[in-house]
Amino acid sequence: MLRRFAIAGFFAVAAATAAVAWIWFPWAFSPSYTIRIASGPLGSDGQKFLSAFRREVSEEHPRVRLLLEDEASLERSAAALADGRADLAVARSDHPVVASGGTIVVLSRIALVIMAPANSPAATMKDLLGKKIALLDGTAPDDPLLRTVIDFYGLDSRQMVSLSAPQVGAALASKRVAAVVAMGPVGPGAIADAVKAIVRTSKKPPKFVGLESRAITEQSPVYEPLEIPPGAFVAAPASPSGEVTTVAVTVRLVATKTMLKDVAGEITRLLLVTRAKLAASLPRIGQVEAPDTDKKGVLPVHPGAAAYLDGSQVSYFEEAMNFLFNISIIGGVTGTLALWVRASWRRRRPSAAQRILVRLSALWREVRAAPREELDALEDELDDVSGVLFDELVSEQVSADRFSGIAVMIAQIRNSIERRRRT
Repeated sequence: MLRRFAIAGFFAVAAATAAVAWIWFPWAFSPSYTIRIASGPLGSDGQKFLSAFRREVSEEHPRVRLLLEDEASLERSAAALADGRADLAVARSDHPVVASGGTIVVLSRIALVIMAPANSPAATMKDLLGKKIALLDGTAPDDPLLRTVIDFYGLDSRQMVSLSAPQVGAALASKRVAAVVAMGPVGPGAIADAVKAIVRTSKKPPKFVGLESRAITEQSPVYEPLEIPPGAFVAAPASPSGEVTTVAVTVRLVATKTMLKDVAGEITRLLLVTRAKLAASLPRIGQVEAPDTDKKGVLPVHPGAAAYLDGSQVSYFEEAMNFLFNISIIGGVTGTLALWVRASWRRRRPSAAQRILVRLSALWREVRAAPREELDALEDELDDVSGVLFDELVSEQVSADRFSGIAVMIAQIRNSIERRRRT
């Protein structure tokens, strides 16, 4: 019986090990492992970078298949992750899915800048209160970052008009607007195009109005302060002419929390390797960087990415050894507990030999007092008891020594029955 119990316990532990391995390492049981990525708008920097990243993954991990899904906007990309249609997605830091998932890398930053004519007396945002401000085409009036800045300074959104980059210079020169708000990357892009249009019209670079970035980001931690260096948009004449403080929203590659830690860590490693390889051919890729692993932030980093960045990532061998060690501990404790329960149950429950002895004692008394016509029935019952005794001996429930002692008692009872018949 103990042997059968040990064999059953072994198979139970083996089944549990296989089940956990299936959950933790599903790729080990499949010829391929597919990762779905919502890559944002077609032609965007994030989409180009992830396309190059897919080629890098196919070379190092042929079994891993990256499935890129181009979305019309970053909002749609984040929605794909929230709906479970993607395992990774490019999303802005002010989207709720970033806080509920885990950041892998920071792809880029979208800065918000305020530009005024070179000779404007406006030194701070307070000087622009009540004045008409232009919105550069591509900057949505309902953009969350723009709304945050408008609410922070108490600006009147009804005083804002949308203008294209060629119209901005003329509007500022004619004083139809006091300033222009633009959102875009630091470097080549929409803001740099607007600066060039202003320079062509006024022959002077615009003045950049700084923002109280620390106060804004303390109220809205999903944004971050940003220092724009001189000449970031146009080198000659330098625009801005000095360092400008503003706020920015980060564009991140975000994974679901259910993604395996080792998969997220390997993706983080390959993304940073891909960035180094493409930095020369695609300068904008240089903006890709590792996220801040500070646990106090409101935007969590995926545990697998954080483990790789902090140098605490556990290898497959170490993880397997830890897993086997834990299984051995659990199995040992479970086996000891089962044996204790079994022993306690056996102590409380009468054994088969004890039950047989109790019945034989009763039969002995009944044979001595029973009428002669009942002896046959008592002998039949004695035969049944003998059969049960043999079964218990075969199943090792009764030892050979005890079997011999009980057999002697059965023989004595049979002799008593025979004597009663002869009397």
